Amino acid sequence: MERLSAALLGADARAVLRRLGGLGAMELIRAVEGPETAPRPPADNAAALASCRNMLSRAEELRRVLGPNSRRAASPTAMTFGEAAAVLSGLESEAKYLLERRRLTKEALAAAVEAREKIAPYAGLPLPSDRLSGFSFIRCFTGSLPRENFKALVTAGAEKGLIVPLGENGGRTVVLGLADRDRAAALAGELRAAGFRPEAPPVRPGLTLAEASVFFSSEESREGQALLAAEQALAELAGRFSGPLAAIEGAAQTEARLLEAESAMPRTGSAVLLSGWAPALETGALRREMRDASSGRCALEQGAEQDGAPVLLRPPAWLRPFTELVRAYGLPCYREVDPTAFAAIVYVLTFGAMFGDVGHGAVVCAGGLWLAVKGRAAARAAGRMAVYCGLSGMFFGLVYGSFFGLEFFKKYALWRDPLKGDPLVMVLAALAAGAAVISLGVVLNIVNRAGSGDRLGAALGRFGAAGLLFYWCAIFMLAGKVEPRFGLPVIGAALACWALKEPLAAFIKRRAGEKSDSGLEALAEGMVGAFEGVLLYLANTVSFARLAAYAMSHAALVASAYMLAAAADKAWGPGSLAGLAAIVAGNAAAILLEGTVAAVQALRLEYYEFFGKFFEGGGRPFRPFVLKQGA
Repeated sequence: MERLSAALLGADARAVLRRLGGLGAMELIRAVEGPETAPRPPADNAAALASCRNMLSRAEELRRVLGPNSRRAASPTAMTFGEAAAVLSGLESEAKYLLERRRLTKEALAAAVEAREKIAPYAGLPLPSDRLSGFSFIRCFTGSLPRENFKALVTAGAEKGLIVPLGENGGRTVVLGLADRDRAAALAGELRAAGFRPEAPPVRPGLTLAEASVFFSSEESREGQALLAAEQALAELAGRFSGPLAAIEGAAQTEARLLEAESAMPRTGSAVLLSGWAPALETGALRREMRDASSGRCALEQGAEQDGAPVLLRPPAWLRPFTELVRAYGLPCYREVDPTAFAAIVYVLTFGAMFGDVGHGAVVCAGGLWLAVKGRAAARAAGRMAVYCGLSGMFFGLVYGSFFGLEFFKKYALWRDPLKGDPLVMVLAALAAGAAVISLGVVLNIVNRAGSGDRLGAALGRFGAAGLLFYWCAIFMLAGKVEPRFGLPVIGAALACWALKEPLAAFIKRRAGEKSDSGLEALAEGMVGAFEGVLLYLANTVSFARLAAYAMSHAALVASAYMLAAAADKAWGPGSLAGLAAIVAGNAAAILLEGTVAAVQALRLEYYEFFGKFFEGGGRPFRPFVLKQGA
């Protein structure tokens, strides 16, 4: 990364920003105003940004009320912010009429449905709907009462009037009560005592209850059709609005990005200062673009300083699937080795060692190819990683002589089947692989420490040269390749280096006038660190025994499937369907379960046993200034 600064005329700033936003190759940063840069602070664009947010909110609300058709993919025409504001107001006005029409139609439909439901129990009665309470000699009671009280009320009130059940509604019986004027009061009292809830049926002047029921059913149908027409009109409107709304949102987002960028540019009376980070390989093109956009009216300054610079990982194409694996842990700082290539190799090999089977690896590889071709962007990256892991599984399958666990192929193994022979040999091979990975991590840490100027850490740190000397001397001594009378003094010297590193660092800081721990505190910290280092090397090395353990469990799971198949064939005859099902199910389980386990365990070994030696992951990601296409 390189720091690139440009002094521009204020009138040219927007043109330059638009050109940079189209390229997406520069991360803008806020330059500090001052007499040597630009004396005035950046423009206060808070009110304009609020207008952009308001426009986005209005467009989103319009999409919400118009429904999913307004979110269809569209190729919007570019608009300026002013044009977008005018278009949005027009769209809101046009939509308002249809939205209000839909609201009123919904209310009318709801009223028709309610009236139809209320009058439905009375639909068989030829009584006038508008005169139920106006008879001269008869009093009518309409409403409902609890179902359990109905029979008792009919028995008790038979002499006081007539009670006719009309239907059921929510556990209540809808009734019509009739009584002459003399007995109306008595019947009303009986009804109240039984929990009667009066409710008058809907009224249509001049129509009987039966005719009113037909009218309200027709009204419901008519309003339903009107609502459907309103919804269709809104759907058509939403489809027509999808493009303009996308253009409005694009204009608002572009304007907001431009305003935010301007808020990071200190000023003079007529000029502004633009500053940012760009990849070193692209600064030449950026300089040409800025000169072209400003018609040459700019002063450019380029620097190679790296303090505070963001990180952009650009590995070769074959390594790109593994950048996400690295980013999940962190980004390397400057003067740190890019771990992507090492991470890819270690991950793929450890996965294959635990998932060694030619057939299973081929299945994973085929699934990865399908994802890489048919999947979305994130799935395509995972698919390419799965291809590498499948190929690794196939290679180790050749090493183990495993092809879907079939016994026939084991005699062609390049080495041996995980379940055959002494299991200690498998474990020792896994520990040797672990020692190689850990040593690689220590070597990378030495390179990182030396590159960052920490020579003391590179030489005396527990993951420095002294640590590597301790580790390999201990390994050779345990393997019987180095006699203890030679190995123990070397190990003791390495431990002494670990213990003395902190006191020496504290002494150097004090000589430089910096604050540091006292000598005794630093020595105690160094001794604790030395003890912890011994445990870390031991634990990390032993952790790689899981390569052998999971390779054997993978082979054992497949072998158990063939044992079940043999038992099934013994019971139902050779080549039984049950035996074939056991083989297929066992291999499928091995691919799914062991594949998941191998992927997780390989990631664990990568992060804890490998990255933990050299990779701090404190880098900041590169976030280029980007404007939407067509802005």
